[in-house]
Parts: sequence; structure tokens; C-alpha cells
Amino acid sequence: MTETRAKTAAGQLFDNFEVRYRYSLTCKMSRAILISVMDELDRRLITELAKDARQSSAELSRKLGVSETTVRRRIQHLEAQDIITFTTILNPAKLGYRIIAIIALEVDLGSIDKISESLALCPNVRYVSLCTGNHDIFIGTWFHSSGELTQFVKDYLAKVPGIRKSETFVILDVKKDEVGWLHSLEQVNTA
Repeated sequence: MTETRAKTAAGQLFDNFEVRYRYSLTCKMSRAILISVMDELDRRLITELAKDARQSSAELSRKLGVSETTVRRRIQHLEAQDIITFTTILNPAKLGYRIIAIIALEVDLGSIDKISESLALCPNVRYVSLCTGNHDIFIGTWFHSSGELTQFVKDYLAKVPGIRKSETFVILDVKKDEVGWLHSLEQVNTA
């Protein structure tokens, strides 16, 4: 943990994030460098952007008590450091997808990369992760109907070499969906 803990719940989240980010960025990064990468103003800026990323620099500067130039420069720096990114978030229901499912797969470990890369190319697959535990791969999927999900499981997954078992979890309701909570761990794996 850093010595300067934030008082807010978001600040505590960022304290935890800093520690993980330090190790994922490089094992040689010192606390002084880490603090220079992200300070209290950056935390407050990120908290505001998480509430509404479409706020103007003028709005953010008023809320944070700094100039618009400072806000723009900080956002550019946070983007350049890959700490934040801006994206469009699709609403599956508005696009006609009525079934959202998480599918857990047990696979032959020698084929895990080939299988996960193949799954990532499927248009109905929105998320692919490798994991530990009883399952080796989790995929997040969207379908227009339960019949389409059934067809995917029977006609596609059942025929992929190396998939030993699948378990499908249909999402009934989402109570929290924090965008980016499961951001790529690519940097952790290269540290």
C-alpha cells in the first residue's frame, strides 16, 4: 500500500490498483515513480470520469478546482500510460440479444491457447478468459434466443477438438456491471 491512502471508497480501490499496477508495469518501479504516475488529482479525475466520461473539461475543472488545461493534460497522460481508456459500451438488449450466458469450459491444456483464440473469433463470444479452478476457460456470450445458444453449444462447442466439458450459466439479471473491472492482465503476464 502507498503511504497516502485516500479517504473515499474509490480512493481505497485506487490504492489497491496502484499496488497491482506497479507490479504489472514493472517489478523495478519505485514508490516515488508510482506516485508520480498517479497522484490524488488523478484519482479524483478518474472517479469523476467513472461517474460520467462525457463530462467536458470545463465541468471537470470546476469540480476538481484546476484549469481545463490541467484536466486535458492529465487525461492525455492517463491514456498514454494505459491507466484509462475510453470506449463505446453496447447494450445487448437494445441490439436484440435476449440471452446472455457465461460458459465454463474444461479443455485439454495442450490446446488451451488454440481453443481460446478460436473462441475469440466467434461473433457471439464477447469475452474469453483463461482461469484456474475446475474450469480452464470462461466465455461471455450474447444470443438472440435460447435456440441460438443451444445451436452454439451443440453445433460449435461440441465439435471443437480439445473441449472436454462445458457448463452454461444463463444470466437472469445483472445487479452490477462495472466496466473495465476485468481489464486485460497482459501486463501482469509480461512482468
